[in-house]
Amino acid sequence: MSTIVGTPFYVAPEVLSGDYDFECDNWSLGVIMYVLLSGFLPFYGENEKEVFGKIRKGELSFDQKEFEVISESAKDLIRKLLTVDKQKRYTCSDALKHEWFIKMDPAN
Repeated sequence: MSTIVGTPFYVAPEVLSGDYDFECDNWSLGVIMYVLLSGFLPFYGENEKEVFGKIRKGELSFDQKEFEVISESAKDLIRKLLTVDKQKRYTCSDALKHEWFIKMDPAN
Protein backbone atom coordinates (compact mmCIF):
# COMPACT_ATOMS: atom_id res chain seq x y z
CA MET A 1 0.00 0.00 0.00
CA SER A 2 1.29 3.45 -0.75
CA THR A 3 -1.59 5.94 -0.62
CA ILE A 4 -1.73 8.12 2.49
CA VAL A 5 -5.16 7.54 4.00
CA GLY A 6 -6.72 7.70 7.43
CA THR A 7 -7.64 10.15 10.14
CA PRO A 8 -4.51 12.25 10.84
CA PHE A 9 -4.46 11.54 14.58
CA TYR A 10 -4.58 7.75 14.09
CA VAL A 11 -2.13 7.15 11.23
CA ALA A 12 1.07 5.22 11.78
CA PRO A 13 4.45 6.74 10.88
CA GLU A 14 4.90 4.36 7.95
CA VAL A 15 1.60 5.52 6.44
CA LEU A 16 3.04 9.04 6.32
CA SER A 17 6.03 7.74 4.36
CA GLY A 18 3.68 5.90 1.96
CA ASP A 19 5.12 2.42 2.58
CA TYR A 20 2.90 0.42 4.90
CA ASP A 21 0.96 -2.77 5.41
CA PHE A 22 -1.16 -4.34 8.16
CA GLU A 23 1.23 -3.31 10.98
CA CYS A 24 -0.21 0.20 10.73
CA ASP A 25 -3.47 -1.12 12.19
CA ASN A 26 -1.68 -2.09 15.41
CA TRP A 27 -0.50 1.52 15.74
CA SER A 28 -4.10 2.68 15.39
CA LEU A 29 -5.14 0.21 18.09
CA GLY A 30 -2.59 1.84 20.39
CA VAL A 31 -4.08 5.26 19.65
CA ILE A 32 -7.58 3.95 20.34
CA MET A 33 -6.47 2.37 23.63
CA TYR A 34 -4.83 5.65 24.68
CA VAL A 35 -8.00 7.59 23.86
CA LEU A 36 -10.31 5.12 25.61
CA LEU A 37 -8.24 5.18 28.81
CA SER A 38 -7.65 8.93 28.96
CA GLY A 39 -10.07 10.80 26.72
CA PHE A 40 -7.10 12.45 24.98
CA LEU A 41 -5.28 11.87 21.71
CA PRO A 42 -1.66 10.75 22.13
CA PHE A 43 -0.38 12.92 19.28
CA TYR A 44 -1.92 16.35 19.15
CA GLY A 45 -0.86 19.60 17.55
CA GLU A 46 -2.09 22.91 16.25
CA ASN A 47 -2.01 21.63 12.66
CA GLU A 48 -1.45 18.45 10.63
CA LYS A 49 2.26 19.16 10.18
CA GLU A 50 2.78 19.33 13.94
CA VAL A 51 0.71 16.17 14.54
CA PHE A 52 2.57 14.26 11.82
CA GLY A 53 5.92 15.40 13.24
CA LYS A 54 5.00 14.00 16.66
CA ILE A 55 3.78 10.75 15.11
CA ARG A 56 7.01 10.32 13.13
CA LYS A 57 9.05 10.80 16.31
CA GLY A 58 6.70 8.72 18.47
CA GLU A 59 6.49 11.54 21.03
CA LEU A 60 4.23 9.95 23.62
CA SER A 61 3.35 11.28 27.06
CA PHE A 62 1.28 10.01 29.96
CA ASP A 63 1.39 13.35 31.80
CA GLN A 64 -2.38 13.94 31.89
CA LYS A 65 -3.90 13.49 35.34
CA GLU A 66 -6.23 10.85 33.88
CA PHE A 67 -3.23 8.53 33.56
CA GLU A 68 -2.50 8.70 37.29
CA VAL A 69 -5.04 5.90 37.85
CA ILE A 70 -4.06 3.85 34.78
CA SER A 71 -1.89 0.80 35.45
CA GLU A 72 1.71 0.67 34.33
CA SER A 73 0.93 -2.49 32.37
CA ALA A 74 -1.72 -0.62 30.34
CA LYS A 75 0.77 2.18 29.62
CA ASP A 76 3.39 -0.41 28.67
CA LEU A 77 1.02 -2.03 26.18
CA ILE A 78 0.22 1.36 24.65
CA ARG A 79 3.95 2.11 24.30
CA LYS A 80 4.51 -1.23 22.59
CA LEU A 81 1.67 -0.62 20.14
CA LEU A 82 2.85 2.95 19.48
CA THR A 83 6.40 1.92 18.59
CA VAL A 84 7.63 3.85 15.56
CA ASP A 85 9.69 0.94 14.21
CA LYS A 86 7.02 -1.36 12.80
CA GLN A 87 9.39 -4.34 13.05
CA LYS A 88 9.52 -3.84 16.84
CA ARG A 89 5.86 -2.87 17.26
CA TYR A 90 3.58 -5.34 19.01
CA THR A 91 1.40 -7.48 16.80
CA CYS A 92 -2.17 -8.36 17.80
CA SER A 93 -0.89 -11.75 18.95
CA ASP A 94 1.79 -10.08 21.08
CA ALA A 95 -0.78 -7.72 22.57
CA LEU A 96 -3.12 -10.55 23.57
CA LYS A 97 -0.25 -12.20 25.44
CA HIS A 98 0.66 -8.97 27.23
CA GLU A 99 0.41 -8.80 31.02
CA TRP A 100 -2.44 -6.26 30.82
CA PHE A 101 -4.72 -8.69 28.99
CA ILE A 102 -3.70 -11.59 31.19
CA LYS A 103 -4.57 -9.58 34.32
CA MET A 104 -7.94 -8.67 32.77
CA ASP A 105 -8.81 -12.35 32.23
CA PRO A 106 -11.05 -13.51 35.13
CA ALA A 107 -9.62 -17.03 34.74
CA ASN A 108 -6.19 -15.79 35.89
